Amino acid sequence: MRNSVGTFLVFVLALNFTSCSTDELALDNAPEALLKQIELKRAADGSYSIAYQLSNNTIAVVQEDVNLNSKEFHLSKVGFNTKEQHLENLALNENRLHVGFFDNMLDKSTKFEIEDEHINFSKGADADFLKTYGITANDDGTLQLEFEVNDNVVTEFFHNNVLGIYEIHLRKGTSTEKVFSRAIDIPITKILKIDFVNHILFGKGAAQRTERKPRVIYDESRR
Repeated sequence: MRNSVGTFLVFVLALNFTSCSTDELALDNAPEALLKQIELKRAADGSYSIAYQLSNNTIAVVQEDVNLNSKEFHLSKVGFNTKEQHLENLALNENRLHVGFFDNMLDKSTKFEIEDEHINFSKGADADFLKTYGITANDDGTLQLEFEVNDNVVTEFFHNNVLGIYEIHLRKGTSTEKVFSRAIDIPITKILKIDFVNHILFGKGAAQRTERKPRVIYDESRR
């Protein structure tokens, strides 16, 4: 009986050790993400850019679609040293732009869709509440939203459960706070929508209307 129990314990310990070794081996052999960091920015002059960091030995092959105003970066591993920090200027076309990254190691995509109006064609100073903004994808499943508003702009944050949109409401008013930073959780759907909602008045006593710009969709749902 003692021999049977001893044999059983040795078997369990051996099985547990084998399982742990297999798990550690799986972690060691897990593919490395080729895209380390990504940051989308709009400058004060209305121009867009995207800064991104790749792991070493990684190249990005760019594919552009002029009709859709889209730029896609397909990432692959290579056998030589490569540049890690990159910066690309982006341009709106018919108030839209699309930019995406495709990690061939993880078979994962990360995309931004932007709807905005270029500052040169905006409807006057009364509608220009937002000065700059930037969005960075964090490692903890959140997006870091940082933005600055112009003088005398009141800012409010609101999550629209009906539309499923994270909204930043901007209106004229007295405020001393101009620079904001928020970490926003990426939903389980892997799609996060962010709208800047501008509350605009047309003259004294005129009715107020809202204008959603810029509008951002962050999407890492498709592989």
